[in-house]
Amino acid sequence: MRKFLGIDIGGTNTKAVLIDENLEIISFGVGDTPASGGPQAEIAILSEMFDFLKIPVKDVDAVGIGIPGPVDNNGIVHNPPNLKHWGDVDIGKYFAEFFKYPRERIAVDNDVNFAAMSEYHIGNGKRANPMIMLTLGTGVGGSVLIDGLPLRGRDGFAGELGHIVIEPNGPRCGCGRKGCAEALISHHGIVKTAWKILRRDKGSIMWNMLEGDFRRMSPELIEKAANIGDPAANKILDITANYLGTLLADLINIFNPERIVIGGGISRWGDALLEPARKIAKRQALKNLAKSVKIVRAKFYQRAGAMGAAIYVKNNL
Repeated sequence: MRKFLGIDIGGTNTKAVLIDENLEIISFGVGDTPASGGPQAEIAILSEMFDFLKIPVKDVDAVGIGIPGPVDNNGIVHNPPNLKHWGDVDIGKYFAEFFKYPRERIAVDNDVNFAAMSEYHIGNGKRANPMIMLTLGTGVGGSVLIDGLPLRGRDGFAGELGHIVIEPNGPRCGCGRKGCAEALISHHGIVKTAWKILRRDKGSIMWNMLEGDFRRMSPELIEKAANIGDPAANKILDITANYLGTLLADLINIFNPERIVIGGGISRWGDALLEPARKIAKRQALKNLAKSVKIVRAKFYQRAGAMGAAIYVKNNL
C-alpha cells in the first residue's frame, strides 16, 4: 500500500504525519522547530523525528511540506516571518537531496493552504465550493479553495486574507498598513484591545487574574473572564466579533463561498465569538450572497497542516 508524508513546519513546532492511500494515519509526531540554523537544522530535526517514529522514508511515495509564509508557484519559500535565518529558499530541493527523493515527489505550499485541504476532504469543509479557511492565531492566515485546490494568483501568493483592511484608522499592522484584520483579531491584536478596555475599567476581574504579571494577558484569560461574566471581557469579545464579522462580510461579497471554515487557537472561543460574528457578517454582506453561506469552526487543530499536505500529494503527485 502506498504511503504519503505530510510535514507542517511552524514557528515553534514541526509536525509530521504518515498516511496510507485510505487516509488512515500510520504515525504522527511533533518536534521543536530549530530557532536558528535554517533549513539544514530543520532537516536534521526531521531526520531524528522520522527515526523515532519509525517512518520508513525510503518507502514514502510523496512528501508535502507546509510553510508559514509566502510560497511561489515554483515552490520557493520567501522570507517566512516566523522562521528566522531562512530567507528565500527552495526547501523542496533540500529535502530531495537529503532524503534522495526525486524533486517531483515533493510539494511545498503555504501551511494554511494545506490546512484548508484537510478541512475540505475530511473536516468541516465537506467539499464545499468555493471554500475559504481563516486561521486566527499568532497571525491571521487565509486560503481560498476552488474545486478543492488553492487559488494561487499569478505568482502563487494569493490568499493573504489577514491583510484586508477592516478598520482604516486602526493600529499599524506588521505589513505596514493600518487596520488589517491581522492587527485586530490575531492574538496580539486582541491583547491590545484588552489593554485599551482595561485602562478604562479598573474593576474588571481580569486585573486579579493577571496577579500583577501583565505578560499573562491572553485570549485564553479573556475567555475565562467572559465565561465568569466579566463585563470588560465580554466587551473585548464583542469588539473582536464585530471585526471578524466585518472581515467575513468582505469575504462573502468577494468570493461568494459555500462555506467559511475558521480555525486557529482563537477559534476555540467557539460560538461565543462565532455566533455574533455570523450575525454581523450576514447583516453586512450582500443579502443574495449571504443567505446560503455557512460559517463553521474547523474540525482539526494540531494535525491539520500536516494531514492536508499528505492528502494533497496523495491526490496530485
